[in-house]
Amino acid sequence: MSQDAQRFGTGTLTCLVFAGMIGAGVFTTSGFTIGALQSPAWVLVAWAVGGVIAICGAVSYGALARRLPESGGEYVFLARGLHPFFGFLAGMVSLTAGFSGPIALSALTFEEYLLPAAIRPTWWQGGMAAIPVILLCGVGHALHVRLSTRVQNAVVVLKVAVLLLVLLAAAAVLSSHAWHWESLANANDTADSFGNASPWRRAFLFSEQLMWISLSYLGFNAAVYLSSEAREPKRTIPAALILGTTLVTILYVLLNLIFVTAGHPADIAFKPDVAAIAIRQLNGEGFVAQLLPRIFGINLETVLRIAVVLAMFTSVAGGMLIGPRVYARMAADRLFPRFFLAPGHNYRNAVLLQTALAVPLAAFSSIPNLLNLLGTTLSLCSVLAVTTLFLPLRPTIPQEKDETAFQLTPPIATCAVCYILATMTAVIMKFIGNPTELIWMAGAIVVTGAIHIAARPK
Repeated sequence: MSQDAQRFGTGTLTCLVFAGMIGAGVFTTSGFTIGALQSPAWVLVAWAVGGVIAICGAVSYGALARRLPESGGEYVFLARGLHPFFGFLAGMVSLTAGFSGPIALSALTFEEYLLPAAIRPTWWQGGMAAIPVILLCGVGHALHVRLSTRVQNAVVVLKVAVLLLVLLAAAAVLSSHAWHWESLANANDTADSFGNASPWRRAFLFSEQLMWISLSYLGFNAAVYLSSEAREPKRTIPAALILGTTLVTILYVLLNLIFVTAGHPADIAFKPDVAAIAIRQLNGEGFVAQLLPRIFGINLETVLRIAVVLAMFTSVAGGMLIGPRVYARMAADRLFPRFFLAPGHNYRNAVLLQTALAVPLAAFSSIPNLLNLLGTTLSLCSVLAVTTLFLPLRPTIPQEKDETAFQLTPPIATCAVCYILATMTAVIMKFIGNPTELIWMAGAIVVTGAIHIAARPK
């Protein structure tokens, strides 16, 4: 397919941000968060702060895209702005924990919500729905990226429409439903609880929960992986990142406003199905909840399950679209087999590689969870990528001299610093909570270093 035939506009790029960001996390995280923070108000503050951090990241990545409008994401930013080794590290982690693992996990979650365990036939085996959805998205992006991207955009729009229907159902009972803003019962308080903790302990608990909430905002940078294929990338990429991330932040806060106040905090504390519990509280209330069974024969809880299924499908499709751009860029730099080059923006071979990696991970469902241990390495790569905004490009990279050349303005610099500090805080919190991740990260860096020495062009 020709280069001109694959030019992505702001709409498609924004849909890609939606596809990358909206996953299972928004439907499951707040139960654990309210159990730790004990107050619906604090939970909403945490989601809002997480959104601000993500918007700072979107502004920073938009600046990176203006500076280096090339496909490849962190690989390109680090290889061009810091050192080829760090780009290679980001590329190899993307190959495993960055895309293959999340694609498999999204496909498995798709299967879980499409056909819950309680209603599965006895002959059903894990992966029987997850693997076909991976193959469908992989074959679609490999053979006809224009058509598959249009389908992906349509599903993203449908997903957002379904979530807006949930918000409409809540708005319909805004004045009649008994919303709960009270904190958890005093009986649940201990000397170590959020309500009785010292200011420093509160800050630690809040940061810990913010780390988990931040995982739901991952994907805000999805559009930068397609910079070379975007129309006017210096304009469309930053616009898509900031617009998409801002809209998702608003959606997240409104959804969690429902999830944490529809029922009593004690009913949802430390429970993963917080969204389903909240929606059950609204079933039968208001005209939306009453019309759904009459018109479509479904209730609000089924609508929520449909939203999760659609979200997981677009997560798989989005990963299949952007991951191969990294591998093709590495192949162009002779750090990956030349077989995965993308002449004329034909990423077929790289897409098939991504499919071949994700399918076995979905078949052996414990492996994607293991690969998530490497996710911290990708977070550090993200921090390093944003840090390069403050560094000159390597001397081998030609500098632009036209009026669109990148300039690091004070607002962009402020956003970059905020994103770096917030992400590093989250990384430190993860190391404190699970020191094993530090060992995995060190091992990944050592192995990647050895591979880089062997693979780099002589």
